[in-house]
Amino acid sequence: MILVTGATGRTGNQIVRVLRSAGLDTRCLVRKGSEYYWLNDTGASYFFGDLRDPVSLNRALRDVKHLIVASGVRLESTDNHHGNVTQDGHIALFDAAKARGVAKVVFISCMGVAHPEATGMRHLKAAEDHLIASGLPYTILRPGLYAANFADLARRVEHNGSTFLPGRPDVRVSPVHGRDLALLALACLEHPDARNQILEVGGAETVTVKEAFDLACSVAGLEPHSWPMPPAALRVASGLLRPLGRRWQHRMQSLEAWFSHDSAVDGPALYARFGLPLTPLRDALGLAWEQRYPGDDPDARNEKVVHRQFTSIIYEPGVVKLRDLPQGPPPRRD
Repeated sequence: MILVTGATGRTGNQIVRVLRSAGLDTRCLVRKGSEYYWLNDTGASYFFGDLRDPVSLNRALRDVKHLIVASGVRLESTDNHHGNVTQDGHIALFDAAKARGVAKVVFISCMGVAHPEATGMRHLKAAEDHLIASGLPYTILRPGLYAANFADLARRVEHNGSTFLPGRPDVRVSPVHGRDLALLALACLEHPDARNQILEVGGAETVTVKEAFDLACSVAGLEPHSWPMPPAALRVASGLLRPLGRRWQHRMQSLEAWFSHDSAVDGPALYARFGLPLTPLRDALGLAWEQRYPGDDPDARNEKVVHRQFTSIIYEPGVVKLRDLPQGPPPRRD
């Protein structure tokens, strides 16, 4: 059994689909209220839990051999932030995995951990360090920017006519498609070259941020209208947004870490090492443009979601009382 955290996110979604296409038993750790419906057609099982709830993590890891961690915090809230999820939540997850005797952990991290001035990156690095020190066999994958990041910028152009281009337009990046990263995560579960390694991950080509943005707009049939938002402007925006709370302040810090520093990687060499293909950049951007997150589509729930009975909640009698167990999904309405 393979447990995937962050399964409802973009990367986790791709990982679950790759695992299921390979016929592997896959369990998704999902939070109550999350959009797990988008995974119903995969045949994966679910466990309702939370990185902030160590008891649920221990139960979710029952009979799990491999753990793939793709969870993270995109936009923070008062009770769901980098401190208690990105750092403490992942530390609790790794401790539970060690207690359960998990054979291998693949952790999807980020190349931005090299820039601890960003709060999210600092907490992510702390989680990495704990995994390394835990004694668990591990592979840490550090992708730079994704093809989806540039598809998102193109969508802003589609919706608003233009967008800000964060960071430095001349920064060199190697955008990777989420499915390629998912294939690498699967390969790392058993491949001896991946054991206890930190691997920086990139896509098929290295370009500048501006070139990747222009190509994403071209693929989408849009004119690449943008205005620059250099690192200094991102830092000013981060300071101005501080009174509004951590969410947007930390978001600006992350944008600077991602778009202001070179993250070029020889992706073809890395993937050849594992015997994997890589999606050409133009194709990766096209796929990212087409594969919109279902939550962005108001009709997706009714038109695209496969409804089926809820399966595979795992209970351990005597560990917790019935009233303390996580609730299942909402009642079916079809």
